[in-house]
Amino acid sequence: MKRYGFLLGTLLCLSAMMPVKAAPANIFDGKPVFSEGEARSYYVWRDGNTWHLRWTTLGAAHQFTGSVMAEGGKIESLKRIDVDTERRVIAPGRPPRAVTGPRGGVRGVARGRAPVVAERTQDHIEKEGDRRIVFNTRTDDDIDGFDFKVNEDVKALRMALRIDGEPRPREIQAGRSNAHVATDPVVIDLR
Repeated sequence: MKRYGFLLGTLLCLSAMMPVKAAPANIFDGKPVFSEGEARSYYVWRDGNTWHLRWTTLGAAHQFTGSVMAEGGKIESLKRIDVDTERRVIAPGRPPRAVTGPRGGVRGVARGRAPVVAERTQDHIEKEGDRRIVFNTRTDDDIDGFDFKVNEDVKALRMALRIDGEPRPREIQAGRSNAHVATDPVVIDLR
């Protein structure tokens, strides 16, 4: 049994060190068919020079994490899509009120107070430097994601996409044909 475990561990280490075959960029052309709450999956596509990455679930909450790395060039823009924010009222506000004197006459107006609100962003999607986007989100039944553009110097995009901390390459769909990209990380050849 120990030999089997050693052999399996060795094979896993060797497969992790093997280069990942790059997918041609044209399989990512056009938007894949998907809708909110339809599947637990990532969707990747490009329209012209804009790349899109979305994810959704079947209604249960899941953690979607990962990164996009531009090799040989720069990521020029980043636009977040449906980033969830949680807001909680800590202290209610109070409207302005009239201040009356001892005989009931109005003496002035006491100012009100705005509510105290705590805000916590649940989803983090950030650009790190010129070449990398990282994200850590929690999604239950909506569609989240981001759009980005790269400059003409980018030779390849490398996407590490995780669901609940695990690589799930069979749950990544690309382009208008909803092609499955069964590699981890997803490497897209732009040359």
